Amino acid sequence: MNPLQLDWPEGIRDPYIRPTISVAIPTFRRPDMIRRAIESVLQQKYPDWEMVISDDEGPKGLSWSILSEYARTDSRIRVVENRRGRGQVENTNSAMLACRGHWIKVLHDDDWLVPESLETFAQMARTYPTAAFMTSTSHLVQDDGIRYRKGGRVTLYSSQQCLTDLYLVGKTRVLGIVPSTLLINSEVIHAGCLMRNYKSIRWGVDQLFFVDLACHGNMVAIDNGLIFYDMTDHDNITASKSFSQIDEETLDLKTVTWSLLEDKQGLPDPETVVRALRVARLRGRFRHQSWEATIRDALQILRPSVLKAAHKAIQARARTTAGGSPIRLGHA
Repeated sequence: MNPLQLDWPEGIRDPYIRPTISVAIPTFRRPDMIRRAIESVLQQKYPDWEMVISDDEGPKGLSWSILSEYARTDSRIRVVENRRGRGQVENTNSAMLACRGHWIKVLHDDDWLVPESLETFAQMARTYPTAAFMTSTSHLVQDDGIRYRKGGRVTLYSSQQCLTDLYLVGKTRVLGIVPSTLLINSEVIHAGCLMRNYKSIRWGVDQLFFVDLACHGNMVAIDNGLIFYDMTDHDNITASKSFSQIDEETLDLKTVTWSLLEDKQGLPDPETVVRALRVARLRGRFRHQSWEATIRDALQILRPSVLKAAHKAIQARARTTAGGSPIRLGHA
């Protein structure tokens, strides 16, 4: 890595003092969107941050000159070229590994922070200094407008509670956990917890990363929109998959998570969970797959084991106080 940094302007804090939060932004060929992401960090009221941008295209790319200009004007911004290998996984790892902060705030280049985001995350970091990671919910930016999601409830999950919830697609699904909602304890990253591929899992690398993070300790869930998550129609770095491939990946992911659960009593096995998810996904699939496939998926609901799995998932989504009493933001 060759970080791009210029002289530190007068009045800027010592560059050798570790910031509380490092914002890690992996980017690839999105010159307009990366501006929006960077500006959302610059507009934060909370000052104790650095920004590390890993460009998957490098100096010859469309974004490098834009990133270079930002690095020249603010000493807290560093730009690195991803040399770990092309793609979302290694570009994200490149950004995180270059961070010096005590906490790492992942932010994809097509998403952006709400004005109070870093201040809230810093407050939660002070309250839960030993947590492995934190996640918030997000405001969903869609082609027809923005769906705002506001709350204030904060819940602490143990490692096993988080793994169980991820397995059942429970509260973590309701929150809408995505990489851009994450704040990660840097000790977890330096311990070797990075994004990775496994078996068939390519589309679900984000979910696999959440499982790996949960293995390293507690999770703090912040039920409040702290990022804008861009779901509009734009080029996506994740390759498209067929429904059969998605189901295969889901099974591999559930099998990995299942192997990590210490208490499996009363839980449906991975194949049953996948059957239940195929039923849950029917609404989004029926126009894009054959009638035979739709009928076959719908018939899964007749299985008692699938009904039981669906009931478990509903219970998990309704549970809001796992691991302790919730607290309100601003009263931690």
